[in-house]
Amino acid sequence: MPGYSREIFEVRVEDKYLCSACRLVLREPFQTYCGHRYCKSCLDEIFDLPDIQMCKQCPQDVQSEDSMLKREQAFPDRAIKRDIGDLPVKCLNAGLCEWKGKAEQYDEHQETCEFVLIPCPKQGCGKQVMRMDLAAHLEKECAVRQVKCKYCAQEILLKDEKDHLFICPQVPVNCDFCGKKKIPRAQLQQHQDEDTGDCKRLKVACRFAKVGCQAKLEREKLNDHIAKNHVDHLNHLLDNHLTLMEKVNLLKQNPQAQHMQQAVSKMDADMKTLFDRIVALENTASQVGGASGSASSEVTKLLENRIQQMASKQEEMRHKYVAMETRVATFEGIVAVLNREIEKCSATIEAYERQRRQDREIIESIERKMKSQERIIALKDVALAEQDLRITSLEMTSYDATLLWKIQDFTRKRHDAITGKTTSIYSPCFYTSRTGYKMCARIYLNGDGMGKGSHISLFFVLMRGHFDGLLRWPFRQKVTFMLLDQNNREHVIDAFRPDPTSSSFKRPTSDMNIASGCPLFMPLSQLESTRHAYVRDDAIFLKIIVDTSDLN
Repeated sequence: MPGYSREIFEVRVEDKYLCSACRLVLREPFQTYCGHRYCKSCLDEIFDLPDIQMCKQCPQDVQSEDSMLKREQAFPDRAIKRDIGDLPVKCLNAGLCEWKGKAEQYDEHQETCEFVLIPCPKQGCGKQVMRMDLAAHLEKECAVRQVKCKYCAQEILLKDEKDHLFICPQVPVNCDFCGKKKIPRAQLQQHQDEDTGDCKRLKVACRFAKVGCQAKLEREKLNDHIAKNHVDHLNHLLDNHLTLMEKVNLLKQNPQAQHMQQAVSKMDADMKTLFDRIVALENTASQVGGASGSASSEVTKLLENRIQQMASKQEEMRHKYVAMETRVATFEGIVAVLNREIEKCSATIEAYERQRRQDREIIESIERKMKSQERIIALKDVALAEQDLRITSLEMTSYDATLLWKIQDFTRKRHDAITGKTTSIYSPCFYTSRTGYKMCARIYLNGDGMGKGSHISLFFVLMRGHFDGLLRWPFRQKVTFMLLDQNNREHVIDAFRPDPTSSSFKRPTSDMNIASGCPLFMPLSQLESTRHAYVRDDAIFLKIIVDTSDLN
């Protein structure tokens, strides 16, 4: 941190108390080997440079190794620190703080001064406010403060409040179909659900939509529709049934199905042949009789086992065939339903796209009209402002070489001057006569130049007029400034005669010449005098008089 500003000291600060680098009053003074003094922070910056620096206060022609600034050769100068610490200072924060004390107490005061500008602690705000206004700023003004949603009670940033209202599940909305009001957004979808919702005006699909009915109508009219169109619905069901029958027939003609059918038929034929052979063998065995009975019985058992195996395989093949037919039929139905749904979705998307393009064209047209209207309104506002300014100027214009100027809202305008928002104010113009010089005044409520921060500065300005070609140049008339004491006790008066060689008093070549006058017109401290009423009802009165005694 560099040194202290000289403006905070109430006495003249000697040069020995100034930093050799920043030329401000020393803060944490250090003395170097050559005997000059620096602020600790200024010296640290010099030591951090890559090359060794020479002391700039040592004369160039006598610089030697002693003038080299080295960290190990610098030491705190406590004597100078004590001397500076005893000097009287005042706080200049916003021109409102009345604290006075010693310099050693200044930093401690700045930590608690209610008028010091400090940055808002909220990340993303960046605004600087007085310490006394910080709490109010955080509560009411900060753009990134947290607020509670009045619908869902969720904590959100103020700047995100509008966006949150577009997604908040508890914000009351209106149903576009039945017009029901104040439905929480989270319940709107349930209200408009085609199957379980209670919206009476919502258009829902007919129950026979899956078999071809394309009607969409309000829920309360659905039963009437079904009663009046039962013939059409039966026709849709018949068409759907016939389509399924065709697909079953096509399935039966499928090569794989035919192959399985042929395999089953072949197995039936083989079993019939085997059965015939068994019957023949049994007949033969009965004729042989007696001794061959046991052999015939064994052959019969073998044949029966073989027949059972063939029968089980045949039954298994039948089950597989039936299962395949069922699965194919199911898949065919699913595919048909999906195809219809895809067609419906495509048609819906095309309709939405057409509507979106139409809406976009309408919005663009409205935006163009709005921009055109905004331009027209802005031009009219400018014209009205110019007319108001002209009327005000004409009302306040005087032609007798005297201007009585009332400055209202003095406290606010002075604060604007202190903060740099509006450093100066121009008065209305006035004239020495109807065809005379055109003039105005310019005031700096926080001073200008050598009077900045300590005095009110008041200046006289020559303006370009319609009759300048008939007037005498350069301007030579005596000008008197007066700040009126509203108790009529002691006015502040200052006067000057123009310097004929100054460009400020030559014939104007632009709207205004350079202002000239009194930068030290009146000390700011005198405004608060209890003996006088320079400020009353938050207003001051200035009077500017131009001597016209030697004008024709």
